Amino acid sequence: MSSADTGTTHIDTSSSSTGPTPICGDGNLDPDEECDDMNDDPDDGCKLCTRDRFIFASSTEWQGFALQGLYGADQRCHMLAGLALLPNALSYRAWLSDSKTPAADRILHSKGRYTLVNGIVVAADWDALTSGTIDHAINVNEMGETMIATAWTGTDITGMRMPSTGHCTDWTYNDSDQTGWLADASATDTLWTRGIESDCGGFAAIYCVEQP
Repeated sequence: MSSADTGTTHIDTSSSSTGPTPICGDGNLDPDEECDDMNDDPDDGCKLCTRDRFIFASSTEWQGFALQGLYGADQRCHMLAGLALLPNALSYRAWLSDSKTPAADRILHSKGRYTLVNGIVVAADWDALTSGTIDHAINVNEMGETMIATAWTGTDITGMRMPSTGHCTDWTYNDSDQTGWLADASATDTLWTRGIESDCGGFAAIYCVEQP
């Protein structure tokens, strides 16, 4: 007997073309979700259907002028992540700005957490990462080793480029009139990214951040 025969009306809540409305937490991995674990516990690596992203300080240090620009710095992140067998090794980008491009335009503004490779949380999301204070220093390298280091950044706490600096000729040339900004990898306040101006011939690490 059909519903018409009984006077009962069946309401279809889904669209034949699109299906049910995607909901974070329903257990279905929808196109705009990276994970969906059906809970609100961020400690399982999935927060707001976005997975954790690794961030590390490079185990190798380079002179500021020898980074070979943003592209060269990114390639160094790829190499180190690959040697450490980290997932998505070729996705990593350096937390680095030059005179044209700020780090904020290069790094994922994640709704998920940024963590060290040992799982310690650095920041709950992009807003926390760029708030001026982070939860833990980025003082662990790609192999999970704690280190004491400075890092080339050229970047302020909001992810924008530091003004009034040539960024070591965009990290390509050792000009005596140029400087680059160094950060303190042991800091959790603004010094984690906005440290001091330094001679471009000095050696320092870089921060590398996993991307989608």
